[in-house]
Amino acid sequence: MENKKPEENDLSIIVCCHKQDYYHKGAGFLPLQVGKANAKVDLGIQGDDTGDSISSKNPNFCELTGHYWLWKNGPHSKYIGLNHYRRYFDFSHKLPYGTNIFETTPQDIEKNFPTLPDLDKIFSKYDVIVAKPHIHSFCGAMHYRQYRIPNDLDILEGVIKEKFPEYWPSYYKIMYQNNKFSSCNMFIMKYDTFQDYSKWLFDLLFEVERRVHISQYSDQARIFGYMSEYLLNVYIYHNRLKAMKVPIAMVKDRLDNENNIRTYIKNFLIAIRYNLVHRLLFPRKSHYNPNI
Repeated sequence: MENKKPEENDLSIIVCCHKQDYYHKGAGFLPLQVGKANAKVDLGIQGDDTGDSISSKNPNFCELTGHYWLWKNGPHSKYIGLNHYRRYFDFSHKLPYGTNIFETTPQDIEKNFPTLPDLDKIFSKYDVIVAKPHIHSFCGAMHYRQYRIPNDLDILEGVIKEKFPEYWPSYYKIMYQNNKFSSCNMFIMKYDTFQDYSKWLFDLLFEVERRVHISQYSDQARIFGYMSEYLLNVYIYHNRLKAMKVPIAMVKDRLDNENNIRTYIKNFLIAIRYNLVHRLLFPRKSHYNPNI
């Protein structure tokens, strides 16, 4: 695939940062300090606490405070995206089935980080770029209820039925008949798609926020970051967007190739086990389409 260095007005990918650490500064990447309104340290980069902002909500919205800032205050670029300070899309690697993340180092990123492909060419075929799906051992709703607060999902589902009933069939397919999810709230979209997705997402989450009680939560306080990982998949499915799925490079201080290999094997076995069991229990027609 032909590579093309993006111009500043062609691409804006925020790189969400919350502490002093490595982050990539390539063309088209915008390092952004998320949760700056509550921060005890100034990272010396753009913060998400300027203009129309929800920076103070970062303990509950996580990287979405950066997403919101970009939506309300960011440049009007042709393509809009979100990465994390240690997670980046990598267009040069192919990973084994069932594996979506591999480990790398800051040195490798700076030395070998590939020039982004020609996005005009990609978006002539695709509508959105997302992370290669992670495969759970069971459906999304069961996964959320096992690892998060089950009542929160009940509230989310009630809001969808009430405010966005047209999305309910798509939500049901994604959350109850599917086990493959693009995670980390990472994406690259056309500007208009980003605007539409952002309006839908925050209208939904702000209503859920009004109905939940999270004052006693600890790690589970990151509720809206967790929910939105699933909702990105719902939005893509409902709007019939064609998704290009790209591995995530996870930056570590030291590279552990043995851990990468163990992760590949573990995820491959989980994927195979799930697919064998799922196809025995459910008819083929109930499966979610392979675009996600």
